[in-house]
Amino acid sequence: MIEDGLLASLARNPEPGALRVYADRVLEQGNVHGEFIMLQLNREDRGREPDGREESLRREVLEPALKEALGPTLTACRWEHGFLADVEFEVDGDAPFEALRVLVERPEAQLLRRIVLNALRCDGGGDLTPVWASLAQSPKFPRLEALAVEVGLDLGNPHIDGPIVIGAVEPLYRAYPALRVLELHGIEHGFGKIVLPELTHFSASRLSLDAIAPLVSARWPKLEELELEFGPAGGEAEPLFGPLLAAPMSACLKRVKVKSPWPDFFRAALPHTPLGRGRIVEV
Repeated sequence: MIEDGLLASLARNPEPGALRVYADRVLEQGNVHGEFIMLQLNREDRGREPDGREESLRREVLEPALKEALGPTLTACRWEHGFLADVEFEVDGDAPFEALRVLVERPEAQLLRRIVLNALRCDGGGDLTPVWASLAQSPKFPRLEALAVEVGLDLGNPHIDGPIVIGAVEPLYRAYPALRVLELHGIEHGFGKIVLPELTHFSASRLSLDAIAPLVSARWPKLEELELEFGPAGGEAEPLFGPLLAAPMSACLKRVKVKSPWPDFFRAALPHTPLGRGRIVEV
C-alpha cells in the first residue's frame, strides 16, 4: 500500500513533480493507475488528445473498477492528471450515501473537486439530510470545492414523486468551509446558519419564504453570483421580500438572478435596492 502520508501530501499540493513521484510508487506496486497518471500528465504537457492506451485504461480498467465499488448510481466521471476531478451520481430516494462513503476512501478520489447529484424523490422517499451528515464525517474529500444538486429526469417513471428534499444542509458548511460553488435545486431547503467564507457562486430553486431569513443573514464575503428561484406564496411581494432586497449580501457580489411568480415586481424593484444596485440583475 502507498503510505497515507504521501497521498495526503499530494492532496495538499498536487503539483506535477509530486504527481509523478506518486505515480512511480504506484507503478512499483504493479498498479496501472500509476501508468494512467503518467499518460495523462504527459499528454496534458503536450496539449494532445488522449491516446489509445490512456482511453483503454480509463474505459476498461479504472472506471469499471469504480462502478463495481460504488454501484450503479455513478453515472459519469471526469479525470485530470490521472485523478478524479468530477463525479456524478443518479439519486432515486436514498441511494448515494454508501457510494460517497466508499468513494472518499479511494486513492483516485483524493483530488476530487466537484460532486453532482441528479436527485429525485422515489416511492415517497428522498431526503438528502443523510448525505450532508455523511459528507461531514471523517474522512473528507480534501480538495472538494463544488457541490451541485440537480433535478433528475423522471422519464415518465410512475414511482418518481418529484424533486428531492434538500433537507438540513448545515453540516456541509462546517465540513467543507472552502466550498466555492454550491447549487441546491430541490424542495424543502433547511439552510440553517450559512457560513461559507470562500463561496463565490450560490444557486437554489423551488425556495419557500422560510429561506429568506437564512439567506439574509448568510456569511459569504466572497460571493459573486447569486441565483434564486422562489415558488408560489400568498401575499404581496413587497413585504414578503423586503428583507431580502435590503440585504447587500457581499461586497464582491456582481450578478443577481431572481426567478419568481412576481417578475414585474422584481424587475422594477431589484435594480434600486441594496441587493441589486450596481450589479447585473436578471429577472
